[in-house]
Amino acid sequence: MPSWIFRRCLLVLLFIAVPVSGWTGESAESGAAPPEAATSEMAKVEAAPEEVGQAEAKAEGGQRHRRLLILPFPFYNETIGPGLGVGVIADGYIQPRAGLVVASLVSSSSFLVYVKLGNLQVPVVRRLLFEPDFEFGKLRDIHTYTGTDNPGFPGERAGSNESDKNNFKTSDGDDKWVNLYTKFLLPIGQGKESILPRIRLERGLPVSDEPGSGSWNPLVSGRSWIEVTPFMRKQTLEDGGASTKTAGIEAGLRYDRTDFRANPTQGSMLRGWVTRDWGALDSTAPYTVAGGEYGQYFPLGPSDRARQRVIAFDLWTVNCLTWDASSVIDGTPTFHRPPPYKGATLGGLERLRAYPAARFNDKAGILYTLEYRYILDWNPLKNVTLNGRLQVDWFEIVGFGELGRVAPNWTVETLHKGMKADGGIGVRSLVNNVVVRVDMAAGPEGWATQMFVGQPF
Repeated sequence: MPSWIFRRCLLVLLFIAVPVSGWTGESAESGAAPPEAATSEMAKVEAAPEEVGQAEAKAEGGQRHRRLLILPFPFYNETIGPGLGVGVIADGYIQPRAGLVVASLVSSSSFLVYVKLGNLQVPVVRRLLFEPDFEFGKLRDIHTYTGTDNPGFPGERAGSNESDKNNFKTSDGDDKWVNLYTKFLLPIGQGKESILPRIRLERGLPVSDEPGSGSWNPLVSGRSWIEVTPFMRKQTLEDGGASTKTAGIEAGLRYDRTDFRANPTQGSMLRGWVTRDWGALDSTAPYTVAGGEYGQYFPLGPSDRARQRVIAFDLWTVNCLTWDASSVIDGTPTFHRPPPYKGATLGGLERLRAYPAARFNDKAGILYTLEYRYILDWNPLKNVTLNGRLQVDWFEIVGFGELGRVAPNWTVETLHKGMKADGGIGVRSLVNNVVVRVDMAAGPEGWATQMFVGQPF
């Protein structure tokens, strides 16, 4: 195959992956799934920090570095079908270190528009960063795993750990969400002297003095963030489907000791959060969810064919504190539980990637993930710049395995019985300071291909 054909095939793969927001290509057995809520997950899609030289030039009145990439592309997805899309990646237009990702997808019967802004500093309070994301679209063949009224599965709760893979309802409908992710950097540790780390990158890998290890003391090392996200998501389903709406606030604390948050090569990350929907703004039901996550990154260094090798581990767990509470809403007894796409949810983009989005959902959940990330020394697109609009720093091959489950109660014993597992491989790349990924996973119920932006953890 001529080299120019190979490079163009890689470009098509990259830009099919870049704009896609939460869509899953499923096997015939798995079926199609709706896009997932992008709350804390999308907070990880950050514009990469500037190199030190660029930052100093701007401080001295130098010209701001701006870069804009707009690319139309054909695509196919189980949910939307065949269609056309337009992807946009913009750096440095709003602020020197702010980034923007936009995607618009349209087919004969469906469409989706997605917008994500990252690293936008609030002018009056410089330690306050604003990173909102928005999505709206009309979807077909949405699979919902919820309820106990499926006549084909009497007495079985769809979405439970033991539920049948075919216990779901299919509907067309509309889906929209807003996440106003906001974070405040505490003036302790490495956050005491600088707000955004001035990391020097060499072909997309950090080589600066921003350490990813050191003391487990927030007063000395790492960056501690207070995170607050007002959110709203409404999914309106046709054909008798269960329409849902949730609106509330997620608040938490993140302690980040990694060297480069967009693509960590060493260090750790610890966070905890509480999500509360008070039942206002026409929400389906009030609820409270608490969760925690721990990630650890072990650098193995370069090899003959790899620029970097990393073993990445992640532990995620969630519990709905109001699961058994209930009240009468509009004359109907209603449990205080989140929608199936919010709370203890497994399946889709980030967790149990071989399964459809929200395939498993219950009161509590846990997931262990292990990845081996291998950044190739080989980069066939390093000299393809599209007149300065494109920068592909590296390609990464990833092998991963996942083990987890949902349960009606949060107990160590219950959460570690009858666990679900999957495994797979992925191809990822750093494109214009944004990690794009295509993960292919297989499990007992089938296989799926997940396309998204940002590392899963």
